[in-house]
Amino acid sequence: MNRPQPTTGRRIVTALLVASAVVHAVLTVRLWAYSPGLAAIDALIAVAALVVAGAVLLRDEPAVLLAAAVVGGVGVATFLIPGLVAVADGQSFDGWLDPWAFGALLLDALAVRVAVFTLRRAPV
Repeated sequence: MNRPQPTTGRRIVTALLVASAVVHAVLTVRLWAYSPGLAAIDALIAVAALVVAGAVLLRDEPAVLLAAAVVGGVGVATFLIPGLVAVADGQSFDGWLDPWAFGALLLDALAVRVAVFTLRRAPV
């Protein structure tokens, strides 16, 4: 099997997606008692991040980097949208102060940025 080795950018994207999956799994456990709906979304993001991380390592196609950016973007949206909806409804939202949620936001945003940067450098 003469598969080309992944580039540095792909390795970084993979590491960020795996770390993001771990943090989203922790959030799933922490949120399950309070909000099973948000916990299920975090579980889906964790699984999707692991699947895409495997695809980034195994396939040398630009589409998998786009998938990594999409998974990270959905992760960022799960941090922002519930808080914006609560604030628009006139309620307070303490989820923005959760260090695990903020860590997931940072990892997801970094995954998007590095995936897009690597995608721009990928040969067409």
